[in-house]
Amino acid sequence: MTDIHGEPLRLGIVPLRPLVLSDLVAGAWQAVRRNPGPLLLLPLAVLAVAQALGWLLIILVLGEYPEPTFLTTPVDPAADPAVVDRLWEEVRLLSIAGMLQLAVITLLGMVATAVVNVVVPRAVFGHSTNTSEALRPALTAIPRLLGTTALTVLLLGLPLAAVAALILILGPVGILLILVVGPLALYLSVALTFAQAVVVVEDASPMTALRRSRLLVHAVGWWRVLGVSLLVTLFFGFVTLILQTLFEQVSGGSVLASLLASTLVGAVSIGFGASVTCLLYVDHRARWEGIEGLWNKAG
Repeated sequence: MTDIHGEPLRLGIVPLRPLVLSDLVAGAWQAVRRNPGPLLLLPLAVLAVAQALGWLLIILVLGEYPEPTFLTTPVDPAADPAVVDRLWEEVRLLSIAGMLQLAVITLLGMVATAVVNVVVPRAVFGHSTNTSEALRPALTAIPRLLGTTALTVLLLGLPLAAVAALILILGPVGILLILVVGPLALYLSVALTFAQAVVVVEDASPMTALRRSRLLVHAVGWWRVLGVSLLVTLFFGFVTLILQTLFEQVSGGSVLASLLASTLVGAVSIGFGASVTCLLYVDHRARWEGIEGLWNKAG
């Protein structure tokens, strides 16, 4: 689409033409800038609540919040043979705490992710959306997002679990299976990148969303989606490292400071990072099917 001057038509945060990386990044920034409530403040509130609930759940299950003392305390098995058992027990508790925290953040984070996929397609066509307007359709999509997440975890997790079991049975020979399962898991994780956007924007069921995501990813290019996803992941990994280092220096390495840093980065990651992914979905769908369907949905 072009305007009267022959330039690409621009109604909102991105021009209505095939998007390049700079368009995706600039568009995501514009989406957050124009809709700070649903794309920044809401994710921050959701993650803060998730961190608090996760902390409470860990204390209820484990009795206390475990800290990795083995990172700061020298370990000498020769001097104290029992130290190995204590080390493994500490790793076990930390693993349980991490899984509990991740489960709570994933469940509550779905609300913020769903809101992003309501706001961003509308922002493409120049619409601003406040938090309450975005929450209504987002909340109706949560059951289908839960189903989509469960199916994705099964598709990615079962092959990896099978490899882990075979490694225990076959020993080092089983490690060779990683050469097969690893690329398969990578392929699926990229092919299912748009599943959550499809659920929210297209009101799709979980199975339909997974199939539709794969079609949309391949319609323009699997490698393209991988490249953009890697860049976004590396960027936020770098930002997380900087913020956690800064908070640790200021606070003396407390767990609370680390959680605060991860909450801030997580909120920006949802607001900005998920906006990039949603714009990539919009771009793939527009290139393959045209912009009309999205236009009708966003109107």
